[in-house]
Amino acid sequence: MTAYEQIWPVAEDHYGIITAAKARELGISKQSMSAMVQSGRLTRLGHGVYQVQHHVPGQNDVYAFANAVVGEDAYLRGASVLYMLHLTPANPTAFYVGTPKRVRRRLPRGFRIRDNTRCDTVEYEGYEGIKCQRLADALESARADGAVELDRIADAAVAANEKGLLTDEECAKFQIQS
Repeated sequence: MTAYEQIWPVAEDHYGIITAAKARELGISKQSMSAMVQSGRLTRLGHGVYQVQHHVPGQNDVYAFANAVVGEDAYLRGASVLYMLHLTPANPTAFYVGTPKRVRRRLPRGFRIRDNTRCDTVEYEGYEGIKCQRLADALESARADGAVELDRIADAAVAANEKGLLTDEECAKFQIQS
């Protein structure tokens, strides 16, 4: 079995993304990874983050990439959770990511990182493998960051409530009082 055949099933389960750390766990050497990049079978997305050539792009790939490029313990937070769940119009140039670890590497433009923050994370149905802040916490973070207007946060809370992602009590916390 070739190195590419070994990483293919793992990458496809993670939106076509394979990290150097995961490849090492599979017994794939740095030289093999470099050779696959040189041959075009892998595309380097960031430091230690690669995508397999034959992956069919999907709408959530960017969110999986955001988590992968920040690090193993990274999770979407704030406005990015709202964008991924289609609760508010997305800003494709901004990614809000949290991580309990300090991020020292240089990240692509548009990343807004909260280092050393721990929170409860979930993986929403249909978004397997993309760790996110709980929705109520994400709404609160988006409001605190000023990343989403208050009326859009209220609309997102109502939409989430209708989808069964928020309780009535949680939804009420985000409604604008006149």
